[in-house]
Amino acid sequence: MLDDGVPYATIAREMGLKTSSVGRYALARKGQLAPMLDGEPTTANVIIRLVEAADHARDARRLAKATGSPVHQARMLKAETDVLTKLVEALGITDTSVSEYMEEAEQLMAAVKGMVHHDRQAGLALLNETYRIPELAPFARTLETLLGVRR
Repeated sequence: MLDDGVPYATIAREMGLKTSSVGRYALARKGQLAPMLDGEPTTANVIIRLVEAADHARDARRLAKATGSPVHQARMLKAETDVLTKLVEALGITDTSVSEYMEEAEQLMAAVKGMVHHDRQAGLALLNETYRIPELAPFARTLETLLGVRR
């Protein structure tokens, strides 16, 4: 109702609440959603940026290995290690968490494969959505293969 722009008083009346209670809830909710809506960093955004930083640090390390001095190579290795350490901490990665994540990913892929097999239209709809997200290109190619289509 809040998302639809219904006035607080109307919501309060329909839900049996005080208007001030609805207002406080709306403010609290706005506080939780504001970072996403206002473009402020969210946990997901920070993790994505850390992954990008790790990729750049890896590239710098590889370049230093090919063209730089041993001191420069050591600095780039430390920079990459520092970023990866932050990423591991941010993700809370432990040996078991990675294996659990991989197991869940495999189960999800099995479900997607079953859906595509049983409902071609749903599979095509999912494929169209994956085309909109460049990072899902490998997944899109897998879906294309499953569906027997080429873009």
